[in-house]
Amino acid sequence: MDFDQHFKKTETSVKLDFLYTLLTKNEGLKNQFIEYGKPVEEIRKRQEKDKSWEKMISEASLKFKNELESLDFDNMDWRRYVPRHSGYIEDYEAYEHFAEEHLNDIFGGWKHDILILINDGQLAEAVCHCLGMYDACLAAEIKDSENIFDDLTDTLLQDHEEMMHEVMTTIGTIVISDDQAYKSVEGVLDHYLKEYAGMKNYLRYFEPLFISLTETCETAGRILKKMTIAGIDDSFVPRLAVRLASFDEDPLIWREKAEEYMELDLDVAKQLLDHYWTDDPACFRLVGRKLFKEHPAELCDYFSELLFPMFDEGFYKEVIRYKTLRDRDLDLYEALRVFLTEDEKFIFADEIRYDHVFKVGVLALEKRYPEILALVRKEAFFTYDFTGMITPILNIYPAETLELIRVKCAEIIKFKKRSAYKHVAEWLQLSLQIKGMEENARHLIHELYNRKPALPALKEEMRKVGVVEGMN
Repeated sequence: MDFDQHFKKTETSVKLDFLYTLLTKNEGLKNQFIEYGKPVEEIRKRQEKDKSWEKMISEASLKFKNELESLDFDNMDWRRYVPRHSGYIEDYEAYEHFAEEHLNDIFGGWKHDILILINDGQLAEAVCHCLGMYDACLAAEIKDSENIFDDLTDTLLQDHEEMMHEVMTTIGTIVISDDQAYKSVEGVLDHYLKEYAGMKNYLRYFEPLFISLTETCETAGRILKKMTIAGIDDSFVPRLAVRLASFDEDPLIWREKAEEYMELDLDVAKQLLDHYWTDDPACFRLVGRKLFKEHPAELCDYFSELLFPMFDEGFYKEVIRYKTLRDRDLDLYEALRVFLTEDEKFIFADEIRYDHVFKVGVLALEKRYPEILALVRKEAFFTYDFTGMITPILNIYPAETLELIRVKCAEIIKFKKRSAYKHVAEWLQLSLQIKGMEENARHLIHELYNRKPALPALKEEMRKVGVVEGMN
């Protein structure tokens, strides 16, 4: 029996007894319950009695700004510095890390207090703190910060955004009334109208908070009314606009709003595409192709998880082709090549510019061995993976590949480093796999093992991989 069934079957007296016992044992839940039952007018009167919403924001902003500006990055107490990793650390890196720790300490303290407020049901106060901190992030000036951070404001807003993620996660764990939810959203909108009117970035920044607070038809209706009366353009917050429309009794309202704003926000676009996928496949093809052409990087994974050849082979091929080039995945290419013409296969290989190992893998699947040999000869001294490039043609061009290995070994030995010797030993192992050239390979191994002057580290690496037997 699932929870919903069990809950419905349980007598009301048992539910109330359980609720009362739970509340008395948890102070945070008790406070949430008290706040949950308060009407919005009582909340508003209490705030008016204590201090206005704007005053709470202003006080939080001033306090947080003062804490930030009390920092002096030119005179930090280096006795408290703990390196993030062992080994050598550049001075600029140490300064940046230590400055970030100072900022983290301040943000951490405020976050702790905000989460306590939320868990105690004081949602409005918590949101005021968040808004005040945001204002302070824009205004704060910290001594010597320009020598550490490229842009102090961006750094502070990144920290604030990380904090907001935790704030919204915590909000999702508590019980809040429609009045509490609306009052919090109303407060943000009022502050926007007073301080940031017309600045869509401000509303977009707090849009996730709005969405997290919009859980009921009642709240959605009041927010929509507030935005309409205040003349707030809902295109500034397309995801919220679609969220509000989802509570309308007519599902066409949601669809129309999503279609209106799908170009403004890819999250909205994905919601609409999910709807099309189940209810309107023709629209999915039409709109999906258009959006993928405009945003291939952002939508590639989304479409690749849904599409299959029988649904739309052309669209499927287009998406998988992009994903294969992006991920440089040979398994994906094997699935893709079935749908490519010979000309398309040539074009695909030509589009692989920098990953020569992946290009060799594609050429090998198409048995275009002369091109692989030409590419290995060209890139032998520059590639990060000589082994990966040459392996597919070892037994196609035995003499040529053995000569390439010999030249590559002779070149890299000049570096006289253990890491170079490890590569030499690896390539000598490869040489023994060339059919018909075993004797020549053993001759090369003997030559390198007994070279003068001797290289003891090279000999050791060769012995480790087992390419020398009976050699001292």
